Amino acid sequence: MTSQTLDVLQALDEARTICDQTGSNSNECILAWEIVEKIRVEQFQQQQITKRKTDLERYCEIHPEAIECRIYDV
Repeated sequence: MTSQTLDVLQALDEARTICDQTGSNSNECILAWEIVEKIRVEQFQQQQITKRKTDLERYCEIHPEAIECRIYDV
């Protein structure tokens, strides 16, 4: 499991506990579920950034010294 997955699971557990203690209509419960949603959105966005890399970008991460990966300022 990644640390992001653990963050979501921890936030879910906390939200459930808070809602059990304060009631499902309490401000604390609503805030706890908003935090869960924010963590999920952030995790999704990070996954999208990772998926957008091209083959050349991935190649250059592994082989930054390759001619194809050189960047010149003109």
